[in-house]
Amino acid sequence: MDGERIIAYTEKDLQEKAAQHICARIIKHQKSSSSKFLLGLSPTNGQARRNRAKEVYSAIAEWNEQEIDWGRVLIILLDERYGYESDDDCNANLVQSSLVKTLQKRGIHFPEEQLIAPDTSQGWKEAAAEYQLRLSQILEDGKGFNLVSTGLGSDRSLGAIFPDWYAGNTERWLAASSKQLQVLCTETTGFEVPKRISVNLSAYRKAQHVVIFLGDKETWGSPDSPKSAQGEMDMAPRNSLPTGEFKRPRGKLRFSRSLSQQQIPDPIVTPLDFVTEQRYVCTAQVRRDVDRHLNLVIFGAAGDLAKKKTFPSIFQLHLNRVLPSNISVVACDDPGYHSNISNAETLLQNRLKPYLEKECSKPSDLREFAENLQFVPVDFKDAGTVRKLDEHLRSNAKKLQDNRIFYLALPPFLFETAVKFIREECWPENGYTRVIVEKPFGHDLQSAKALGSQVAQYLQESQVYRIDHYLAKNMVLNILALRFANRELGRLFHADNVSIVRITFKEDINVAGRAGYFDGYGIIRDVMQNHLLQLLTLVLMEAPASLDPEDVRDEKVKVLKQFRPVTREDCVVGQYDGYQDDPAIQAINEKQGYKSKCPTFAACVLHLDNERWSNVPIIMKAGKSLERRSTIVRLQFKKAPPNSLFGDQPQNELVIRIQPDEAIYYRILAKTPGLSARAHEVQRTILDLDLRKEEVGRLPDAYEKLIHDVIQGESHNFVRADEVEEGWRIFDPLLQSLESPSAPHPFPYAQGTRGPPEADALINSTGYRRYTATGVQGLAQDFH
Repeated sequence: MDGERIIAYTEKDLQEKAAQHICARIIKHQKSSSSKFLLGLSPTNGQARRNRAKEVYSAIAEWNEQEIDWGRVLIILLDERYGYESDDDCNANLVQSSLVKTLQKRGIHFPEEQLIAPDTSQGWKEAAAEYQLRLSQILEDGKGFNLVSTGLGSDRSLGAIFPDWYAGNTERWLAASSKQLQVLCTETTGFEVPKRISVNLSAYRKAQHVVIFLGDKETWGSPDSPKSAQGEMDMAPRNSLPTGEFKRPRGKLRFSRSLSQQQIPDPIVTPLDFVTEQRYVCTAQVRRDVDRHLNLVIFGAAGDLAKKKTFPSIFQLHLNRVLPSNISVVACDDPGYHSNISNAETLLQNRLKPYLEKECSKPSDLREFAENLQFVPVDFKDAGTVRKLDEHLRSNAKKLQDNRIFYLALPPFLFETAVKFIREECWPENGYTRVIVEKPFGHDLQSAKALGSQVAQYLQESQVYRIDHYLAKNMVLNILALRFANRELGRLFHADNVSIVRITFKEDINVAGRAGYFDGYGIIRDVMQNHLLQLLTLVLMEAPASLDPEDVRDEKVKVLKQFRPVTREDCVVGQYDGYQDDPAIQAINEKQGYKSKCPTFAACVLHLDNERWSNVPIIMKAGKSLERRSTIVRLQFKKAPPNSLFGDQPQNELVIRIQPDEAIYYRILAKTPGLSARAHEVQRTILDLDLRKEEVGRLPDAYEKLIHDVIQGESHNFVRADEVEEGWRIFDPLLQSLESPSAPHPFPYAQGTRGPPEADALINSTGYRRYTATGVQGLAQDFH
């Protein structure tokens, strides 16, 4: 029966339960009737709610506990957007890309004509009239849908029947609430795509079953009536509700009277009010956590990192509905350094809005996120401001378990002060505390050890999450699976088979805009000692005892300990032409009295002393302002003897392309096709694993993945203190040598090239060979 509730503890659980509920209705109908099941769908508004609809529709298509005859299901859109510019804003496309596409992946054919949608190629009113005619033929004799499903709008709208469209207009309200089927041209000012084509509320009144998905804040006061946890419906501010001249329906109430007793000052009935006064409905929602609260605190909230990476990633987690239901996002910074930021609204307007709008420009999503954003001024020279922050966080938690995550989007010199204040002034009485630390983790081995000791005074290692965003890139996450989930491939990663391991990082941009920062670090500290070395550990490590985070990190540390320190003889450094012309570099040169020796390019040969990789050179190359942007791991396999069966042939290669267009491909030899080809003639070809072919939707950004991991308490993709120190041990002697007064200047190279020629000479000395796509020795082709 309707009137029941679908309650879940996670978004995934909600999707599965809702799919099971809807599919059970379809199965029951198909067992008792030969008629087609009429399924009315409205994906609702706002990206966050539409993402949920998309996942639910996919889950419906994946449901296989009992076989649904999809040839006997008609999917009918309850509303469509008119004049949309992006396919993402098209309801028909949303259903096609989720439900229909998932059915196709399962090998189930769903005829195109069984997805009923308005023809938006016509004029607005003409499309609505034509759709009404088609629906009237389907819903003959006044019968209703077997089931309709929609999400509740923040204004308590259903589908595209908006209170602000019919407010003050009796004719529109009568059309919206008519018992007879009508297809209306509606409009909205509060959501994306103003013009809509919508079936009126008769679809909900006459349907055998109605499923309404609630937002994060609405809860049910009884099985039939939605109320918020505070006892009032969560909706737009009351003074913004539109007015009207009609009254609530006086028909028989078929639900508990808690909703009808709401005292709304404006005399308007919303679509939700109207439908629930006519019939029972089934509601679906993620249960709000009534035991725990999470305070996600961002220190340095007005800085570059926070506005470009941290907040957009948190916003995406909000859009994908994977943040905890009971969370407060608390931004902290010192207004003394940011005079135009004093509260959450000014932070949003003066810093965050342009970056959040790049992620999603839908106004309803930005409003929802802004409602949960708080700002507390914090000055790390004043312990009193941190104590006030603690009071604010306790108030947010409301005596629930007070979990806290602190994101230090701060310069390194503030790390010690920040963790000291967290421990002494801002520690919860109950719940966990986790601290996210951004690189750089020190400037050399000595400073890394000092920083580690300072942090360890106040935090346990399990409470520290050191971010290296490269570890959360999708292809990097695949390396362990590639090696250890595929036994036959894993055996290739051995000195018996591999001639050379090479990892290359290229950027086609220079350091303009951050030259002052970069000059203090250089390419080795900025990229090689952390990102690339972490990547190498995953390629070179032994299989861990388990996938427990500590077991994985133990193996990473073990392989790091087996690297020899890099010497200057094993490295070539370069600096692109024009680097010294940057105004920031000229100021540094004038202050220090000599030209900067900061390398913008480096190529190193590393050596690993263990049985698996004995005598295998490991080439690491990184540079700025090179010919293209890419990050590639390449295993070049040993060359067959020249007198082998097929003669002198190029070496095979396994290539893992991290960016751009991530892929794994295996360059191998295959028989040359054609009538004239002889038995010994082979050519180079590629076995290609393009992971994006299997994707549905966007992949999460690395920062999204890492922040979500911290919330879940997953530490696989974070760097442990001993990993940091071992990384510095490997590169510290090289850095000291390069930065000594007697060190020569880096080799110059033209911007947009592959780097200095001297680097090629070093790499060639290892026995590495470059091949074109056809196997001829020459410049290696990173793309195919």
